[in-house]
Amino acid sequence: MDERAVDIFFFTGTGNTLLASRAVAEGLRRAGKTVRLERLEKGFGPCDEEAALGIAVPVACFSTYPFLWEILDSMPEGNGRGAFFLCTMGGMAGGLGRAMKAVLSRKGYRLLGRKDFIMPGNYGRKSTSEEKDRPIIARMREEADAFARALLDGSASWRADSPLSPLFHRLSKSRWPWRLMARLYPLAVERKKCIRCGKCARLCPVRNITMTEYPAFGDRCVSCQRCMAFCPPNAIHVPGKDYRQYRSVEYSDLLSEGR
Repeated sequence: MDERAVDIFFFTGTGNTLLASRAVAEGLRRAGKTVRLERLEKGFGPCDEEAALGIAVPVACFSTYPFLWEILDSMPEGNGRGAFFLCTMGGMAGGLGRAMKAVLSRKGYRLLGRKDFIMPGNYGRKSTSEEKDRPIIARMREEADAFARALLDGSASWRADSPLSPLFHRLSKSRWPWRLMARLYPLAVERKKCIRCGKCARLCPVRNITMTEYPAFGDRCVSCQRCMAFCPPNAIHVPGKDYRQYRSVEYSDLLSEGR
């Protein structure tokens, strides 16, 4: 990596992608790079035209959320700058890497490398087990440090995706997978617990939550799990399911990065 500065634009639902972005950033900073983390849902805004670009997103429906693809389409031109990609997932990235490679190449970036990180699952958790989560996160940190070193010395690679990648990508841009997810994980508010703080509405990346007396959900949910993860009294739940709240960072951590 020739660039002295790096801008990592990340989106995180429950905090996993922020953790991975920070871990890669730490490895680059130890080598003397200036690294800035920015929240991708805020858009790209004014960018350092001489900085390398990092994109970090969670895997969802074997791709990522449609609103993120809309933002990525507004990515500034690369003009030969280096770019890398990282994602966090429970198991399989599907068509995400190939689609991201196509976007970056089309925008004129020089591909530096890609890394997929396995992280603790956040959908339908029925138990809270730090003992199980801790080694997964520790392994991510080791892999993030190795990925940062590979970016620095030019040995990072961009592995191939499944032959079904184009299908996964097309599905992620349609509405029906997200409608299915909303049916599988319908969200409701337990009013006896709700403290009406409004954090869920402020965090929702697609503005699907409105605050009246209590939070109300619209029909645009993409199941990013943010509202459920960061609800202080754990009042947001899936009715009839004993799913456990999960987040890997705190509310203040989420808001402390970027614009």
